[in-house]
Order: sequence, then structure tokens, then C-alpha cells
Amino acid sequence: MNKITAEIYQLHPDRYILVSGNEEGAPRCPYGNIQHWVGYDILTKKYIRFTKSVYKKLVEEIENKK
Repeated sequence: MNKITAEIYQLHPDRYILVSGNEEGAPRCPYGNIQHWVGYDILTKKYIRFTKSVYKKLVEEIENKK
């Protein structure tokens, strides 16, 4: 999976989103567990990995919308 850094994310923030790890086809963690959130590239329609800083920012945004 491609890794998206803060610099890459800032160039196209609307291109990348977090989706539920329960989505069909979502990758599991290396230990086989379902992940709560998974990165997704809307343009290429592939799952991606975010760096920790980007991931935390996006999760925080989702949590604040609740």
C-alpha cells in the first residue's frame, strides 16, 4: 500500500479519506484483525496508509463530527 505523508496529503486533501475497516475489501492489520479506520485514495480507488500524524488528524475530525 502507498504511504501518504502530511506533505502529500496537503497537496490534495480531498483525494484521501478514511473509511471503516468493516468495508468489503478493506485490508486487515498484519495480525489479521479488522482495523477501525483505513485510508482510501478516491482517485485510484485503492486503500492506502497514512503517516501517524495524518491518521490522527483525520480520526480527530471524524470524532468531532459526532
